[in-house]
Formats: sequence, structure tokens, C-alpha cells
Amino acid sequence: MARKKLGEMLIEAGVLDEARLRSALADQRRWGRSLGKTLVEMNLIAEEELLQVLGRQLGLPAADLDHLEIPNSVTSLISDEMARQHQIVAFDAQGKFLDVAMVDPTNIGLTDELRIRTQRNIRPYVAGPRQMQRALAKYHGGTHRSDAGIGIAFDSPDMLELHNPPPPERPRRATQQPPNVTNNELGNELRGYPQRTAPPTLSGSQLRDAEIDALQNRISRLEALVARDEEVLRKLLALLIDKGVASRDEIMERLS
Repeated sequence: MARKKLGEMLIEAGVLDEARLRSALADQRRWGRSLGKTLVEMNLIAEEELLQVLGRQLGLPAADLDHLEIPNSVTSLISDEMARQHQIVAFDAQGKFLDVAMVDPTNIGLTDELRIRTQRNIRPYVAGPRQMQRALAKYHGGTHRSDAGIGIAFDSPDMLELHNPPPPERPRRATQQPPNVTNNELGNELRGYPQRTAPPTLSGSQLRDAEIDALQNRISRLEALVARDEEVLRKLLALLIDKGVASRDEIMERLS
């Protein structure tokens, strides 16, 4: 039997209704956060209620990440990128078992992936999204590092810079004539070389097809750049909210 989703559990527990769940799901798709974190950030449910429902429905213990000192040998069993992406922190390893705190322990696919990657049996624990955020900042670099692997410069508040290495500079062709060679002598030498073959002449339809192909390639490159910039901007806005620099409502007001 398939395990119930987090939203269904919260509705059955009476701490959430369908209208608020739909609102949270729309916000989750927009900002790319976990559902539990979205519900708490939108003040649709208290963090304590979330932990109680998950613990009772799933029969899982809660992990108090604020009062744990986790060695690097344990946290490093899960990569920084995976921990931040899925809101998880490994906090204890005993033999073939690995205890992992999760904001959404209903994600069976994630548990299976962790078991394969770590070669250990995963024991999931419930964790609150705010505690998880503090733990990620402490053990996995928080959200200062880009999840997409793109370096972000915060030096200028009005500029988002993507650090890409500049293309290598082409060597310039020498413009001066070799020494001790007159113009006439140089011209005579050049006459001995075979002439360059003229490029083939294209018909009108071939020229149009070539121009269309070049335009389509340029549009595809521009679309890829826009999609990348939108992803970086979304992560940056989520960072501002997580760090308390600006609230979600303030950002939405500026964007409107």
C-alpha cells in the first residue's frame, strides 16, 4: 500500500484544509522549497504541529538538531548539494545504520537513493524546517553555496554576476612587413602562391534557409541563458527569505 503524502496526512489530522494546502503547493512550485518548509514559512501550520503529525502518522522519532554536535565523518556521508536540495542531515552512524533527519520523511525514493549512495540502512527521523535550515547552514554551508554549481558574487547589491572564465584571446596577426623586403619584392613572392578558391555561390532559397537556421540557433542559446538566469534568481530570492533579509511578502510586493 502506497504511503500517504504529507498534505493528506495534515488534512486528516485536522491541522490543514484543502484550500490552504493548494495555496502552499502553488507557492512550493514557485519557490522550489519542500512542502513542510513552505507551510511553516507561510504560517499555515506551526513547526511543532508539523512534527507531531509526522511523528504520529509515520511512527518516527524527532531529531533535535539544535542540540546535536555532529562529526564531519557523519555529515560528509551525504553531499552538500544533496543535503541542501532535499533538506536532510545525517547525524549518527552506527555500523550499517545511518540516522538521517528529514523535513519530509515520506519521500521513499529519497530514502532508497540514500541507501544506495551510502551503502547503509537508512533510519529516518523527523525534523522541523527551521531547525533543518540552521543545521544545513552549520554542516553543509547553508544556502551561501549555489545549488546549481554557479558562483554568485554578492559584492554589488544591484548586480548578479555569473563567474565564467573569459574566452582565450586570439593571437593578433602581425601587420608589419618582414625586414629588408621591399613592396615590389613582397608582391613578386605573393604572385607565386596559388590563388585562394572563391566560396561557392548560394541560391536565394539556400541563403534564406541558412539565415533561418542561424536565427533558430541564436534563439535556442538565448532561451537557455534566460532559463539559467531565472533559476539563479529564484535561488537568490529563496536565500534572501531564508536569511531573513527580506520576507516573501516584501519580495512579492516589489515584483508586482
